[in-house]
Amino acid sequence: MAQTLILVKGIADVAVAAILTFKPAIIYESFLARAVHSFSELHLTDASTAPGFNQSVACMVAAVGVGHVVASKSGPASHASVFAMNLTFSILGFLACALPSRESGIGSATMLMTSCNHLLFSLALLWADPGVLGGRGSGTGKKRS
Repeated sequence: MAQTLILVKGIADVAVAAILTFKPAIIYESFLARAVHSFSELHLTDASTAPGFNQSVACMVAAVGVGHVVASKSGPASHASVFAMNLTFSILGFLACALPSRESGIGSATMLMTSCNHLLFSLALLWADPGVLGGRGSGTGKKRS
């Protein structure tokens, strides 16, 4: 199950990268981003402000997605690395949104939305393979129905 989660996350990341490449407003101005903005008062990202930077984000998301796809085929030993990478992103994203960055504009509704996504994925991966906490995937995560 953990390998399937990692594969699906990888495919989703590649799809998000394609959206960020061709029509970033779909994500940056989505209903969910606006709802997070209303709830958190963090600013909405404007895709037209820095198209070159946005494209570099799209490239990074695609690279991470491909990494997830490869990791999904690499067996349980890759689970801990995938877990650590996603949890680290989530923690750093939450810190960017929570610290005095509100004044500096570092945190954004999109960052908070993405941090929640990475946290939920990390928790799902932990549930599927508790061995990720031991520094290596156990491959013995209980099958859940």
